[in-house]
Amino acid sequence: MALRKALILAVLLLTTGLATAAEESRIYVIQKGDTLWGISERFIKDPFYWPNLWATNPDIRNPHFIYPGQRLRIFPDRIEFITDEEQPVPVTPPTVEEPPVPSDSIAIRAFGGQGFVDSLVSNVGTLVDATDNRIMMGSGDRVFVELTDPGRVAPGDRFTLFHLGDRVRHPHTNESLGYLVTDLGTIQITDIHPQVASAEIIEAQREILRGAKLRPYQAPNREIELKEAVAPLAGTIIGSDDRNLALGQNMIAYIDLGADDGLQPGNLMIISRPRKATEIAQQMRTGPLELPEIVLGAGVVLETRGRTASLLIVKSVDAINRGDRVHAQMR
Repeated sequence: MALRKALILAVLLLTTGLATAAEESRIYVIQKGDTLWGISERFIKDPFYWPNLWATNPDIRNPHFIYPGQRLRIFPDRIEFITDEEQPVPVTPPTVEEPPVPSDSIAIRAFGGQGFVDSLVSNVGTLVDATDNRIMMGSGDRVFVELTDPGRVAPGDRFTLFHLGDRVRHPHTNESLGYLVTDLGTIQITDIHPQVASAEIIEAQREILRGAKLRPYQAPNREIELKEAVAPLAGTIIGSDDRNLALGQNMIAYIDLGADDGLQPGNLMIISRPRKATEIAQQMRTGPLELPEIVLGAGVVLETRGRTASLLIVKSVDAINRGDRVHAQMR
């Protein structure tokens, strides 16, 4: 009997490789106020792990809101929900040096300069020259700008430099949603002359060329608090800041939802794609078959316009494309 048990254990180790991980796992019972984000950060030191956890548990409709009494098995590198059939005996989780951070106090650090898509862009001037023949300019360089209304500008005023890109159309309807505005940096006026104004580039986020446009300066929101959406919104990714064909973690996407829809900075959006039924399933049915969507990742809203918003992708488990869907769900 002992030999038989040893052989079974050896087979399990060779075929699954999970025995060691199982020995290291522990059970945690979800408490009031817990979130997948906070649990992931607390136990495996990766708050952005939770889309993977949600993707493998389709019965959880909303990944933000889990409920007291649900049970998790914590491994060193992953977290699994425990089904009712397993009926484990809960144990008290180990003491941690700091308590988990409440979900409403977690902030996303934004780097600024993410740009936006909009049909209304204020253009108050143009960068026309620099002090030498360099093609590109950067932080600390002195430049000269033409202003549309010099009488309303004084030394010390700041402006955002931007590039007005192509018209952006909806990937499904071809409706015009505005133009892609790419932020380039920030300048500060140092002196006013008869035809131009002198300025210094105090921050450069991208290469700055002659012809860059100026718009009124708005201090970037460097830290954005996560917050619950006010409505169960659904929209589409309409483009990216660099015309990337595929998007991933830490990249910027633009979506066809905005302030007019009730979207706010800090709302966390689930990114997904419709799942197509297999050819075999389609041949066996006379009508369409609706399957759960493929979860691709998640993003945090950085800035909203009337009908559009910029989205920082904080986690991606697969390539994200223009035309993929975004969802903001409520409790």
